[in-house]
Amino acid sequence: MVTLTNIGASYDAIAASRGLGLQDVDFTGVGNVLFRVRVNKVGIGTQSWQLWNETDGVELTRIDDAGASGDNKNLSVTVAVALTGVKTLRVRAKSTTGTDDPVFYGASILLKP
Repeated sequence: MVTLTNIGASYDAIAASRGLGLQDVDFTGVGNVLFRVRVNKVGIGTQSWQLWNETDGVELTRIDDAGASGDNKNLSVTVAVALTGVKTLRVRAKSTTGTDDPVFYGASILLKP
């Protein structure tokens, strides 16, 4: 479990080394990606959980959580992709309230044709 203290108002306010690690993914034959995060939302801001394509420097998708605080929130989004080859991905976080202290339990991606 990783506590993201004061995640800030921009994605790179926290270092990639703080537990939101890197993953290499082969997108050959992939048409859609299901992106899921599980968190304990602590704070009042809109928290954004972003699936970032580190290789190309672009966002693949994002989940914005403007709802109430709560533990074990399972958030997900499916997005169409047109990528080829291996890409390095990571999850990034930010909030409209820079002092929010969410707990990030984990993230997953499911690749679909």
